[in-house]
Amino acid sequence: MSGPVLLDAHLVADRDTFGLDVRLRIAAGEVVALLGPNGAGKTTALRVLAGLHPLAAGHLTLDGVDLDRPDRRAWTPPERRPVGVVFQDYLLFPHLSALDNVAFGPRRRGADRRAARARAQGWLDRVGLGEQ
Repeated sequence: MSGPVLLDAHLVADRDTFGLDVRLRIAAGEVVALLGPNGAGKTTALRVLAGLHPLAAGHLTLDGVDLDRPDRRAWTPPERRPVGVVFQDYLLFPHLSALDNVAFGPRRRGADRRAARARAQGWLDRVGLGEQ
């Protein structure tokens, strides 16, 4: 650990015939990769972190805030989590431009259209896609 713990999690989840049981402790500024063969649970772990799949047991604490604690019936919905995930099979709204697809997140969190589009433009510029 190179600094204070940012993520402290024990992810226990069931998905069809697969059972996930993984512990994660990640320090602020640390870079972590989930590696493994198909079916190892990488996507399930990311879905649990994002709040898209429920924990059966365990906990998920991010920056000292409990996002998921099934034993206490505490759960934070995906749109209220400061977690973003881009899956391999991403989905875009076909009727929206790339800019408006990126601005969807800030809009969903209450930003007005102009502010959301400005933030989205900054993000697209940052990764070299601002001119697309």
